[in-house]
Amino acid sequence: MSLFARLHRTLAPCFALAVALAAAPAPAADPVTVADFQLPPQDAAGWTRLSPSADSRLVYVDSQQGNDADARIYLPADPQIGADPQSPRGPIRAFRTIAAAHANLREDQPDWILLRAGRVWNERLDVKRGRSPAERAVATSWGAGPRPELRTGTDKAIGNYQLVNVAIVGLRFWAHTRDSDGPYFTGFDGSSGISVFTRLRGDRRQVRDVLIEDCVLRAYSNNVLTGGVGDGNEPITRFVIRRSIISGNYSTSAHAQGLYHTGSGQPLQPSVLLQENLFDHNGWRIQSRDGNNAQAEGQATMFNHNTYFSFAKGVIFQRNLFLRASSIGNKWTGDTGDPTLGVVMEDNLYVEGEIGVSVGGNSEGPARFRDMVFRDNVLVDIGRSRPTNRSLAWGIDLIDWLGGEVTGNLVIHNRSGITNAYALKTDSGTRFEDVVISGNVLAFATGTGTPSVQLGDGVNVVYRGNTVVSPSNSRLVRLAGGGYTFAGTNRYVSGASQAFQVDGTLRTLAQWRSDTGDQGATGSMPAFPAPQRDLEGYAATLGLDGFQGLLDAFHAQSKATWNAALTAGAINDWLRAGYGMAPLQPRRVRRNGATPLAPPAASSTTAAAPPPVPAAVSAAARASATPATADGDVAMPAPARRATGLHDLLLRLLPFLADDGDRSRTREAHRDRR
Repeated sequence: MSLFARLHRTLAPCFALAVALAAAPAPAADPVTVADFQLPPQDAAGWTRLSPSADSRLVYVDSQQGNDADARIYLPADPQIGADPQSPRGPIRAFRTIAAAHANLREDQPDWILLRAGRVWNERLDVKRGRSPAERAVATSWGAGPRPELRTGTDKAIGNYQLVNVAIVGLRFWAHTRDSDGPYFTGFDGSSGISVFTRLRGDRRQVRDVLIEDCVLRAYSNNVLTGGVGDGNEPITRFVIRRSIISGNYSTSAHAQGLYHTGSGQPLQPSVLLQENLFDHNGWRIQSRDGNNAQAEGQATMFNHNTYFSFAKGVIFQRNLFLRASSIGNKWTGDTGDPTLGVVMEDNLYVEGEIGVSVGGNSEGPARFRDMVFRDNVLVDIGRSRPTNRSLAWGIDLIDWLGGEVTGNLVIHNRSGITNAYALKTDSGTRFEDVVISGNVLAFATGTGTPSVQLGDGVNVVYRGNTVVSPSNSRLVRLAGGGYTFAGTNRYVSGASQAFQVDGTLRTLAQWRSDTGDQGATGSMPAFPAPQRDLEGYAATLGLDGFQGLLDAFHAQSKATWNAALTAGAINDWLRAGYGMAPLQPRRVRRNGATPLAPPAASSTTAAAPPPVPAAVSAAARASATPATADGDVAMPAPARRATGLHDLLLRLLPFLADDGDRSRTREAHRDRR
């Protein structure tokens, strides 16, 4: 067939689709990027490089050999220091207590407090403000050994309500008296690990340019970042937590989150970045026993989550492990008049809890979530552990969006027997508009009458190149309302003869095609290379003992012991490969509305497809060593683009000219019931 004939045959029936694609696809660029957070420089392994200024005070602390009476303050040029303050080359006269050392630090200066590795303090940490983002106040470790440990009991981990131009790196904070898994448990009294609040406009204490890296926060009641307490407050700006462990948070008298943030009243700007962290078992100490959201002894409730963000603006979650939440891995809320705006969640791993991600909780209202990106994430065994003892396993729950994409995600394995389950739901709410749902693989067992994909009423929503497989031979898709354009090759596999439901009526695949215009839909089973892959199997490739062995390894991660094979990026690539999905490749992310940034420098950290052996899996180290460019931006997986003109529109239509029609493997670019 001639090229002209192919064009005529293909483009004629695609005219309506072309119009829809021009109006609806995902934003042209991510609303906020990692570059906007202006991170300090990193080494080849992705760890922050900290350097003191010439006038930085270096204050060393040693809980065993230090002496508050005769300690001295050092400068970088002193002969005892050498090239690296964390590894001084000469003998150091250190303080014994953190409090005494802190008294010698200055506000608005690039001073360092260094705690001796392997030592223990029964004190909290207080830090002073740094001079600028390039000259931060630093709290870190010195010498060789495990992270310094601050056993804070019922006190906070970090005493500041405002943090400004600081880096807190390589420390362990432990509410040891309320951790029932440790040897020092005495009761449930406790406090938040971190609680920071913004100040009125013009106050130099407004929270900005904070880096927390390689830290542990264990067994506190909450971690709280409050960005909009009242009118006239400045926003939280560039608050970064990376490669840290936040676990075991719970409360016996209130709601408890691994991390809570509100950006109420803030403008769109880079506010919070979570990168390559472990959030595990937050919001609960024990499984619900008394029901009705009882909190006694730290029982799991439906109000507690690994992260809870409301009215957030300019947030990135990138390659984090969100495991075993009391209820939801990531919960988001917003209001029409104060929306959650400009959020990117990419390449994260969600395991257990009862709900993976909910972007639409609480009261309904139009456009409560704007310019949202949920891309290349993996959800596994949601619902398995049943923390609240409710019987539900909900994957991705979305409502009231205006603009966004849900692309390249993998939702697999519901082996708990829970039938109140689904992989993806767009609830009708009041509006779900200008969203692309593309390239997702949803192989998630549900109940006999429960569709895996539930699509509520939408406006200009493109559903393209998705694969829905029912391991339980249940229904696949329920469409309630209109506003959807079905495009590309959508795959649907189930043993149910009427696996579809359109406005309440059961339909066959042929009837579904006729009713919806999903003309490329097929019922053929994809050739998944290894759909049995799961976290237990991944643990076996690393020589670990099942899921518990994997959890233990996650919790043992630190800069000194870092294993790239234990990062979300590496695990996700391995799981994706089992479903024929390519590993993520480095790519450019553009600022919204800006000219493209310079291309990244050549890097050897690009991942190859990970085979199921430990040595090769670790080759996915690109997930933990993202190459930086000269302008400070990073190489990241490329987003889908909004068609901005005829040229872009034609580019989006070109894949439909392919003879085989197989585009599902390409990387095209909750609501609470409470």
